[in-house]
Amino acid sequence: MDNFYRRNQILDIIKSGKVATQSDLRRQLAERGVNVTQATVSRDIEELGLVKTREGYRVPEAVAAPVAAPQPSLAVILKEFVRGVREAGNLVVIRTYSGTAQSVAVALDNSPWPEVVGTVAGDDTIFMATPGANEAKRVREQIMAYLEE
Repeated sequence: MDNFYRRNQILDIIKSGKVATQSDLRRQLAERGVNVTQATVSRDIEELGLVKTREGYRVPEAVAAPVAAPQPSLAVILKEFVRGVREAGNLVVIRTYSGTAQSVAVALDNSPWPEVVGTVAGDDTIFMATPGANEAKRVREQIMAYLEE
């Protein structure tokens, strides 16, 4: 279960009803098929910036306007989902866990990669096209640096 999905579910639950305690939130998440520990819920609440009021948890007023879903850093996404990175001529081939290639490709596309001409993602594989083998090598090295942080 990825952090994006879980945190979006938390925001949806908070916005749609009363959540008085972390136990309430865990129960409602479980009803949606998201089973998490109390520590995870606590960390998510903190990272989402939720506040506890007499009525329960709320999204702060300053953030109550439509907000983009919380986005983890590229390093976090790569570390969570990437299984391997190889060069193949002018391509960088990235293997991910099943069903996560699209999410990783979006994060890569939103990052400044001047060497990258484009990406194509399937279910568990991403092809990043570069102008040549030297650029592919540099991109692979940059990705590996993220994975080793």
